[in-house]
Amino acid sequence: MSYYRRLATLLATDPAQATADDVRRLLNNPRAAEDQDLDYKLEPHANGTDGGGELAKDIAAFANSTGGVLVLGLQDDRRTSVPVHDAAIALTDALRRRYSETLASRTAPIVDVDIHFAAENGSVTGAVPQGFALVMVAPSPRAPHAVLGLTDPRDGCLRFPVRSGSRVRFMSPAEVETALLDRQTRREQREGRHSQLLQAIAEQQSFGTTPVAQEWAVKVPVSITLVPHMPGSLPWDRTAFERYRQQVRAETTLLNERHTAFDEVEPIADGFVARQGAGTIRQVIAAFAEDGSAGMEYPLSPEPPRGQQSDQPDRALRIGTGELTEVVVSALGVLGRHATDRTGATGGCTVRLALRGPWSHYPGGAGAGVRTVALTSGSRQAEGATAEIGTFVEDLVEPGPALIKAADLLLTRLGRRFGQVESPYTASDGTVIRDQRTPYFPGELYRWADQVGVTVRPRGPR
Repeated sequence: MSYYRRLATLLATDPAQATADDVRRLLNNPRAAEDQDLDYKLEPHANGTDGGGELAKDIAAFANSTGGVLVLGLQDDRRTSVPVHDAAIALTDALRRRYSETLASRTAPIVDVDIHFAAENGSVTGAVPQGFALVMVAPSPRAPHAVLGLTDPRDGCLRFPVRSGSRVRFMSPAEVETALLDRQTRREQREGRHSQLLQAIAEQQSFGTTPVAQEWAVKVPVSITLVPHMPGSLPWDRTAFERYRQQVRAETTLLNERHTAFDEVEPIADGFVARQGAGTIRQVIAAFAEDGSAGMEYPLSPEPPRGQQSDQPDRALRIGTGELTEVVVSALGVLGRHATDRTGATGGCTVRLALRGPWSHYPGGAGAGVRTVALTSGSRQAEGATAEIGTFVEDLVEPGPALIKAADLLLTRLGRRFGQVESPYTASDGTVIRDQRTPYFPGELYRWADQVGVTVRPRGPR
């Protein structure tokens, strides 16, 4: 991921794309010494309760600090902390699964990691790949994370590890209490910022659409908001605003479709808003704030009903999962570029996706009698749903696997509310899934992926 800048510089590539040869660049490089953001282990953590506790401690320490990467397969010199020896390890799904299961059972809140296998080039077909594992740990907005029992999870002991340079220490009771208070404060601040963005968007609605009675005109609003954990700053004067206006009007609200460009940009109290299709039922609204936070709202068109009469009062409005996927991928790019390019925000951020019923927009229209929505790929109805993830603003700026991974996690979490196990068109490895058996597949997503070089693969085992 682009956030791990020091490691990316040392590897001369994105850590999430590194090969075994890239990892060997770290050997005998003084600049690659263990530090706050980098650790080495020659072998994976041992099985059993002791090894599980050590694994949980090492990973939680990164999450409770600035984040970092644990490299499996390299050993450092005890005196200098510089990696001096390598021994390729077996890169198996069992290793990935064991790390994930251990963190799920031995950390609270659970620490999420991204494990990249840097494989040797020219591996024999059918053989177990060899190479190095990069366990990438983000600084967590849910910190502090506790380890449940260092030697035995049944002992009830809670310890809070944290990185201190190249070492791991445990927080004092006062530090733990302060960290817990900080977590609550951060959560409340983010909640408030997400709400402010949605309020700014709602205020713009009064300039456009009005309640309608036609069935075809009812839209289901979906909103995506992004709040950086470390706020940026938006330079502000007439010249700067004109520059922002030109930049935003050059953006497209839906992948690379030119007809979806913003056509109006206006200043508001703490930033500016942009509208596409202003004054119509297809209006897309974006709010961009001075601190790098931003939000967008799209009106989605319900799919034609299948097997239900249009006059049934309890029918659900079915939203095409393909269209929703295109919207989420598009919005993440627009919001991420605002945070990094205009305000200089870096590092972690919280992204929230909300799908609401049309009654919020059309209290007197045809959507007023419909109380549930559903996804074309789901099995359940709901009045609405929200999902939230933590990611890095840098990962959303350019098209690539990191952007697709964030979209996949967001869509998967939202989809569970509708009985959907996983996102049907994206995968957790950052690829796009081609599946044209479904009635509403995202053709524009496939064309966009082909243009920007994102891997598109057929549906199959993940």
